[in-house]
Amino acid sequence: MKHSIFHHRFCLLWVLLSASLLFSGCSTKIKGWSQESYRSPDFSLAALEREGVALLPVIMLEEPLDTASTSRGEPPPAPYAPTSPENPNGKKPQQFGNGHRLLIDQILLSKLRMRLPNLQIVPSGDSLKRLNDAGLSQAYSRFVQNYPAVGMDANMLQAFGRALNSRYLFISRAIHTESPSAASVTFIWSFGRKTILRAVKVSTQIWDTADEKQLWEGSSVGYNQLRAYEKSPLAEQMANMAVDGLLDNIIPE
Repeated sequence: MKHSIFHHRFCLLWVLLSASLLFSGCSTKIKGWSQESYRSPDFSLAALEREGVALLPVIMLEEPLDTASTSRGEPPPAPYAPTSPENPNGKKPQQFGNGHRLLIDQILLSKLRMRLPNLQIVPSGDSLKRLNDAGLSQAYSRFVQNYPAVGMDANMLQAFGRALNSRYLFISRAIHTESPSAASVTFIWSFGRKTILRAVKVSTQIWDTADEKQLWEGSSVGYNQLRAYEKSPLAEQMANMAVDGLLDNIIPE
């Protein structure tokens, strides 16, 4: 009888502990992946510091940039992972809003200043003001809509360079996605939870407005696989990982 009571108490304690962990959550580790896809022989950090660079506001994307595999031969998680066909609500992956664009702008600016303290930078907010003062607001709006698909137009590149009084342009695109994995389900007693793939990807190009050519291109992903008991990571944490990976490629040690 005592054994039975002890067994029931132990089971009850274990269920309560499991539920507590499930709802309180543990921290989840943020991982990263990055690559440099192009570097011109003319690209030089010394020239960048000498001439200065203007940051255009990060362009937020609604779809993944591509479906390429990593250099390690392993496809990274979201934003490449497709939405699970078993998603009962039929919702699309969660996307970044304007507030998150400002967040990535701030992270890029802060980390560039920290890594290259001698670099003269025109922040994205100032870039927008200068473009507006130069009468290029509509041209910039068309650029934001078309750039992810068609790239940079030479005439627009020169116009932006003159308005921003900066030879080099730092142009970034970003996407944040969240998608459930249909292949992974964790059951804890009567509790079940699918693994959630969350990621922030930042892709950047650096352009020379004087020579009308691209100098650098690369991308970086900050991601995690959220499982049972784990708290959802802040978008800021994944964005920091993505920006760090990006700058590690631009500014190698």
